Amino acid sequence: MTQQRSEEVMRRYLTEVVAEGKLEVIDELAADDMVDHTQSIPGKAGLVAHVTSFRERNKDVELTVERVIASEDEVVGIWTWRATHSTDMYAVPPTGGKLEVRVASIFRLRDGMLVDYEVISDALTGFRRMGATVDIRQSEH
Repeated sequence: MTQQRSEEVMRRYLTEVVAEGKLEVIDELAADDMVDHTQSIPGKAGLVAHVTSFRERNKDVELTVERVIASEDEVVGIWTWRATHSTDMYAVPPTGGKLEVRVASIFRLRDGMLVDYEVISDALTGFRRMGATVDIRQSEH
């Protein structure tokens, strides 16, 4: 496929699926056998679960796409979301403050369809900026 299709998949995912909650668009963007590495649920159902959970926790979400970097079969979207911290998230109780988190979504595509999804999120910085106390403990081996 083309670099333009890769960019289109990312932009539509972020603006239509994540920001607007149009889950039906996933069928146009993702392969049936895709893997969302944030979920244990296989296929497109995992991506639906991921977005549904995100939108349920962040009912007033606002999203800004900052940058999309694409090749024919890979694309990275750098974006920021803002929402009221109104539910328990990452073991931080609700503060009512405005949370702002920067994210990198990384897609691998096959035949113009999403087949592999990974995400890197800087939620820790967002919580600290908001004034929340975040306790990160090393796991014992």
